[in-house]
Amino acid sequence: MAARLLIYHMEESRRSGVEALCGALGIQPVPVEDSSWDAPVGLLSGSADLRTLAQAAGNASAAVSGDGIDEEMIVMCGLTKEQFNALLDGLRDMSLRVALKAVETPTNQSWSGRKLQAELKKERSAMEEMRRKKT
Repeated sequence: MAARLLIYHMEESRRSGVEALCGALGIQPVPVEDSSWDAPVGLLSGSADLRTLAQAAGNASAAVSGDGIDEEMIVMCGLTKEQFNALLDGLRDMSLRVALKAVETPTNQSWSGRKLQAELKKERSAMEEMRRKKT
């Protein structure tokens, strides 16, 4: 599988910087249009076909309530360790902060972008709550 970066809900000027970085690292950028927010991550990344996803999904890709994806999100798919580190370093060097980042896994490849974003937001809230309790 080719290394791909799924890019959700990112304005053009920021996305073009991310796409340029991807090009330099041999990563194929895949801007995900609003109409594809409910598509499984594995289908968009090319890591799985519909039949495989249907068997794995069960209720995992059930619709998530809400208006949709309302925050930038990137999903790293099939990156080598070197590409992964270089991508994160490059984003930091370019001052392109993307709060919601994920790596495609066998578990989340059957999830829609909406579901993945909802899960990432839950994790972020839990981490923020833990930080508050420590102070």
